[in-house]
Amino acid sequence: MSAEPSPAVRVAVREIGRHTLVRLLGYYVIAGGLLLLLSAVLPQNAAPTVAPSAPMPSTMGGMLDWFRGEVALFPNGAPRWVDALFQMIGAVVLVIPLAFTYVRTRTRVKFDHSLVQTVIMLPVVVTAILVVVRDSLALAFSLAGIVAAVRFRNNLKESGDAVYIFGAIGIGFASGIHALSVAAVLSIMFVVVELALWKFNFSADFERTFARLCLPSKADLAGVAEPADAPPEKPTAAAAAADGKSTRLRIYVDRVEAARPLIETVLARDAKRWSLDAEEPTTEHGAPVLAYRVRPRKSVGLEGLRSNLLREGAPHVVAADDAPEL
Repeated sequence: MSAEPSPAVRVAVREIGRHTLVRLLGYYVIAGGLLLLLSAVLPQNAAPTVAPSAPMPSTMGGMLDWFRGEVALFPNGAPRWVDALFQMIGAVVLVIPLAFTYVRTRTRVKFDHSLVQTVIMLPVVVTAILVVVRDSLALAFSLAGIVAAVRFRNNLKESGDAVYIFGAIGIGFASGIHALSVAAVLSIMFVVVELALWKFNFSADFERTFARLCLPSKADLAGVAEPADAPPEKPTAAAAAADGKSTRLRIYVDRVEAARPLIETVLARDAKRWSLDAEEPTTEHGAPVLAYRVRPRKSVGLEGLRSNLLREGAPHVVAADDAPEL
């Protein structure tokens, strides 16, 4: 007998959450204040001097110059290594929100732990390289030759992960040329746009993305959307097993009671026939498995069904694969 999802069950919605936004906003406020303080304490160039008998400046720029002159540890300009250390600290502070955004918008299956380390460390290296080769054409050509002799090979799980690499390089580049304000703007814009793309799920199927981006009329949607299929049938397990076009799909979950309603909501929408074949308490990897015999709709396909299960069942659906027939 097939399992029928409760009418009250809803598909998982991508929610950013108030705590996430508050944490990011608070982090940027604290990071901005810290970087402004460090830039005053460790100035790149000689801090402006103000005569002791001079009146208190009345303009904002004059107040900032007076403050930098009062708190600067190196009034004649910080040493090069201290300046490089400050720029690298700024790069790390501004790239951490990118790593946080990556972890927040990825499921367990799509998460790449090595990418997080790369995103955090890459701006530090880029900043140090730019500090070294600055104002030296010979060093720049030498560095280009060294990099050309070394090959870096890495297969990213998703093409969208590459943009995090470019974002980290951009922050490191801006920090290396003493443009921390540009690095800060890049960090904020990257996080805002990436969270918005994840929230509105622009990587969804064609119809949903078309409807969100193109704002179509009803006539446009009628011409784009695929024909609607009949309501899903609910056969017995024996009838599903006798269907030659059905597939036994094993779905790995973290908690059965939380994942099963989400899974069966997707199956009711995207499968012509489906039934729960078996429930394995745990596997050798420690994850429970729900085995379903399904026949996907032609407009969805098996790959599309698997993708929808991983996306809409997150974070409770860990993986899904085809089970071999016994």
